[in-house]
Amino acid sequence: MNTAAAMAGAVVALLGTAAGLVVSDLLSQEIRARLLHLPFLILRLAARQLPAELRTEIHEETWLPEVHHILGDEATGPLTRLTEATRLALSLWLRGGGRQMAEALTAVTPPSLAGFEDIRALSPARRRAFGELTARLHDMLRHPAGALDRDVAARLLTATADACEAYIDDRDETTARSLAEAARPLAGSLHPDHPAGLGIRRAHAHALLQLGDSRRAEALLRELAADEARILGPGTPGTFPTRRLLGWALLREGRPREAEAEFRSLAARVPPSAAPLRLHIHCMLSWTLFRQGRRPEAENGYHSVIASRLRRLGPRHPDTLDARHSMGKMLVLSGEGERAREVLRPLLADRRRVLGARHPDTLETRKYLAVARALMPSRTGGIARRRALRTLRRIARAQTGSQGPGHPRTRDTRRWLGTLGGEPAARDTGVRPAPGPGV
Repeated sequence: MNTAAAMAGAVVALLGTAAGLVVSDLLSQEIRARLLHLPFLILRLAARQLPAELRTEIHEETWLPEVHHILGDEATGPLTRLTEATRLALSLWLRGGGRQMAEALTAVTPPSLAGFEDIRALSPARRRAFGELTARLHDMLRHPAGALDRDVAARLLTATADACEAYIDDRDETTARSLAEAARPLAGSLHPDHPAGLGIRRAHAHALLQLGDSRRAEALLRELAADEARILGPGTPGTFPTRRLLGWALLREGRPREAEAEFRSLAARVPPSAAPLRLHIHCMLSWTLFRQGRRPEAENGYHSVIASRLRRLGPRHPDTLDARHSMGKMLVLSGEGERAREVLRPLLADRRRVLGARHPDTLETRKYLAVARALMPSRTGGIARRRALRTLRRIARAQTGSQGPGHPRTRDTRRWLGTLGGEPAARDTGVRPAPGPGV
């Protein structure tokens, strides 16, 4: 009996020991697994210090492979491997090694502008991010042209041209011109026929055109159009953006019939698949027809563009709002204050919601709504005119502060103040104002 009890106790002890060893082994495996995750956790913390556009390149393509290599090196013991991997991760996190690597990459890698093709309706945070990216473009453009290889130079110029067009669409033509002019030395280092150089030339001419220097813009656009026809072939899609701007420059120079011919020729070549470009052309053509006194044709054109943009883009897309503004402005200039007010009053509310109260486009709609009200016949016409003048003065101050006194939109506001009797009109400097909004 005692022998049996002793044997049973021995068996239980043996089983307990075995179970303890198994549990201990399982615990050590779990501990090892958790410890192996430690350097990767620290790397994720270090990656948060990196610019968003560089995280993939640095964290996933550089840091992770290096840590995996250290942990997989069987020439050293597991504890040594873990210690080395953790030390590297801690160094990158605590000593700012990631920031140093990001700065080195930033100096030679143009930033990606994916997601920033249209900045008009971006949130304040996204706008700040776009500003940081374009500041990097400016910094890179300060490098001597020979310091960048051809591929990097081409990508930098392409990104710069895209940023310029985004700024122009957002009515910040001054920043666009500054960027384009900073890129000209680098563009000169490439072959004259390189597509990246053509893009910068177009962006520069576009900025000048929107700033009112239509004569110089026309000369640059004609030269560019001839080069693009020679390089890409006459009538090919790559030539269409420059020709559209050339038509706008002709109108700005007071040659509406030539502009109409250019727009009609271009509209006949642009395929239906390129709907945004077609609608831009038809919108500009509508304004051109109006400037020739053919308002019924122009009004029909605007109705068609607005309907197409509503269907394709929705009621609050900035392009839809632009077409509505163009039509409202046309009605104001035609003396139809009541109809203009019906178009511009709901548009002002939409532009405030989409773009903000101080955006240049919102101020333009607010301006023309005030003018429309001042032009409406009523028993209280004097009161309406005084209210319009107060509104125009506030808008002129805002435009002077944000875009300068010589900007076409500021000068247009000053002219309306003179027309409505508020103050002398702005002195003519020979720079013509925009005939219509950006369309």
